[in-house]
Amino acid sequence: MSIEVVFFDAGETLLHPDPSWSDLSAQILCERGHEVGVDQLRAAWAHTGRHFQEAAERGEMFSHTPDASRRFWHALYTDLVAHLGISDEGAPQVLYEVFSDPARYVLFDDTIPTLDALADAGYRLGVISNFEGWLDGLLRDRGIHDRFEVIAISGPLEVEKPDPEIFAWATGRAGVNASVCAHIGDSPFFDAQAACDAGLYGILLDRHGRQADQDLPYPRVSSLNELHGVLAEAGPMV
Repeated sequence: MSIEVVFFDAGETLLHPDPSWSDLSAQILCERGHEVGVDQLRAAWAHTGRHFQEAAERGEMFSHTPDASRRFWHALYTDLVAHLGISDEGAPQVLYEVFSDPARYVLFDDTIPTLDALADAGYRLGVISNFEGWLDGLLRDRGIHDRFEVIAISGPLEVEKPDPEIFAWATGRAGVNASVCAHIGDSPFFDAQAACDAGLYGILLDRHGRQADQDLPYPRVSSLNELHGVLAEAGPMV
């Protein structure tokens, strides 16, 4: 059966902070008097990535209320700063405020060309993202909201990936079976594997080559520009 609907994750798939998470956090900490480099921040961010999966394994959400979001991100930023060996009680709150500002986020260069190419090829498009409710306005401000037939944001829906319920909600709103849907995102756990487990065609977006040497049970691309070719290999459009 061929793919009819393509769902995208949002953060680090369609859009990203500008400058990057590592560059911007290094800049903030340096402004606060801490001598840290971007490479140190990359390592620290890799360390804090466990917070997302551990929360999911505990059945805890971070995006459904402002208080839950603040608690989760404050704990993550506190861990980030501690991992760097920095003593600065105010830094986690500053980081939270900066990265919660929609104005900090921009589209990846391959986002618009990919959405155009897929739409021209006849694919229907959607979003499935673990994100606070302000993602809806962010997509509008960046001019891509109306390109998507279905937008499933975990915050308002109160269900987060990898829970199959959010995928079921999205495919249900699209009026199609999961088997004719693909989902692409930057996380093996929350996107590619979760989509496969929910019956979709999961695709990993690995922009930085972190999974390049892994034997994965789903396709891996390094850019959204490669997505059309992967979808074509999945089967011809009906």
